[in-house]
Amino acid sequence: MGDLCLYWKDILVSKQKLNNNYDIEYYKNKSNIFIIDGMRQGASISQIKQKSMMFVQVFGNRRLNKQKVSSSDHTYFLCCILFLIKIGVFDEDDYILQCFRKRHLCSKKRQKCCSRLFCKGDVKGRCNIL
Repeated sequence: MGDLCLYWKDILVSKQKLNNNYDIEYYKNKSNIFIIDGMRQGASISQIKQKSMMFVQVFGNRRLNKQKVSSSDHTYFLCCILFLIKIGVFDEDDYILQCFRKRHLCSKKRQKCCSRLFCKGDVKGRCNIL
């Protein structure tokens, strides 16, 4: 199906593979389970929000500084981002981009094809996200 690209300060910091079993709804449900588990352990929404913000900042800065992070941290980062989007702290358009494998929407005349979601063939040298 494609990839779910996650950005921090306009730089790609994480990618999650999407397929029939692991689609965007799967990760949203995983984020909901993350919230419920935190509340069952006695944390309030504001505490979960504070810890999520702190983790997102630490993870993003580690990736910007080219330090290693584990694969479970990538999944946890996605859950934190989805939670923060859900409660309105972040805007989904600024942090998440869903990229599809098929790039036939790009003009075949270009030497390089971008990895954007949609390309307009009539615009020379760059692609526009619709």
